[in-house]
Amino acid sequence: MLLPELFDKADTAVKVALIAAFTALATSLITVVHSLFGAPLKYWLEKRSLRNKLAIEYEYAQRKNLRELIGRYQGRMLEAAETLSHRLWNLYANQDKGWLDAQGNYENSGYYHSSFVYRFLNLYALARRFESEAILIDSRIADKKDLDFVKFVKAFAWAVCDVALFDKIDYDTKYATDHFFRDRLREICDSCIGEEGFLRHEELRSVLLNTSDFDDVFRYFDGLKRNESRLRWDRLVAVHLLLLAFVNSFGYDMQESTPQQFIDVARQTYNSQVLRNLHSWLPKLGLQQNKSANLIGKAVEAVLN
Repeated sequence: MLLPELFDKADTAVKVALIAAFTALATSLITVVHSLFGAPLKYWLEKRSLRNKLAIEYEYAQRKNLRELIGRYQGRMLEAAETLSHRLWNLYANQDKGWLDAQGNYENSGYYHSSFVYRFLNLYALARRFESEAILIDSRIADKKDLDFVKFVKAFAWAVCDVALFDKIDYDTKYATDHFFRDRLREICDSCIGEEGFLRHEELRSVLLNTSDFDDVFRYFDGLKRNESRLRWDRLVAVHLLLLAFVNSFGYDMQESTPQQFIDVARQTYNSQVLRNLHSWLPKLGLQQNKSANLIGKAVEAVLN
């Protein structure tokens, strides 16, 4: 006979006794289970809660630190990027006038040549300083827009230093003829920052002219022309396209460049393989999802097709 049937046929006193016995047994079992697992379970839950709290606090602190760092550099880098962009537009229109023909005489190279170097180094010194501070921040958990800022800064360095921009082109990578060695550029950029920030034009000129170690940046712009057999012109065009995308992403509406202006810059390229290489590297630079950087790809396709 089943236990429920026996229970139904039992008298009231027996039922009360059975209920009391079952209750005591259940209480004992609960007490045993709690004593065996209650404390460890409570510890595990509290530990997990603390870990989640610390993770949230860490992410918040890292995002806050990066946002504050970008806030300190964004305005200056936008100004430097726009200034260099304007000079490059000016170069396209006047490159045949010989204003960059310093012929190795950098002490008397003239305003156009020295100011070109100044604009170039202003941007890259700021980028160098930003990167040196951002290295202590975990950018993996940054907001998308802040992370794009970091990616553009890294892309600027890539555009002037990486020989991958010259893939499938006959170029001797052992010599920094039409690119900059990354460590050398860092040294130059570090020398351009004084106690009060980036040096003034006159101060920078004095620093750069007092040592031949910095001649390579003057030399890079010396005699620069579009139709030369070298590749330095095309490297600057790649830099310019990145500048336009950077300003479009972080600047004001009136600073934005149109899709046609991206195409106009891309058309300045002398060796079309450089454009192909730049296009293929945009995903590797992490910029494939950036709306403004996509204008580079569309401009390249418009020029090559």
